[in-house]
Amino acid sequence: MVFTVADFREWVHVLYDHPEWREELRRLVLTDELLELPDIVRELAEAQRELAAAQRRTEQRVEELAAAQAGLGSAVGQLQRAFGATIEEEAAGVVEVVLRRKGYRVLQPAYSLALDGEIDVVLPLEDPSGEQVWAVVEAKARLSRRDVHQWAQRMRSAGWRERLAERGVKGPYLVYVYSIRADLSAQEMARQTGIGLLKSDGEILAPRELIEPAAA
Repeated sequence: MVFTVADFREWVHVLYDHPEWREELRRLVLTDELLELPDIVRELAEAQRELAAAQRRTEQRVEELAAAQAGLGSAVGQLQRAFGATIEEEAAGVVEVVLRRKGYRVLQPAYSLALDGEIDVVLPLEDPSGEQVWAVVEAKARLSRRDVHQWAQRMRSAGWRERLAERGVKGPYLVYVYSIRADLSAQEMARQTGIGLLKSDGEILAPRELIEPAAA
């Protein structure tokens, strides 16, 4: 028996009139896997939506983390600057008290000077004989042997002292280092180079001598 196009169309009409037959035919013609395909597609679509939402949340968290890290970096920078300023202020206070007790007269408040690397404390003074001198202090939270050596070399450099004089710090110089904590090797280097050493409780070592201005 030949199945014609007309027969096919009549069969289709019959299926539309009997929905229950369509479901039965679907089960007979399609495999279980194909029947489950719409559900799988819906599940995949839902999974994709969830993944996209999770990605957006992750991106938001990354942005929040980046912002938090930037804020933390800024806060740490501010803390470091504040801590550095506090050490310099302590150094200025200690050197002023120490030298007043030795008979020096403070001519103006201590200040810092930017000169190819900041001089932490500059204090203009008049000694007991009436001569003007300048106390200069390098301040560190923790002082190493290298710190002392570099500071001593700098202050004994004629070129450096010439630059100081050009900025109004004419000398002669009482040269100190100040530290909250100084290594034993740093103290030994201060003693060897003749540099004064200050801590919060006062003068540990006095400068061996004044460092004179650079020759004109």
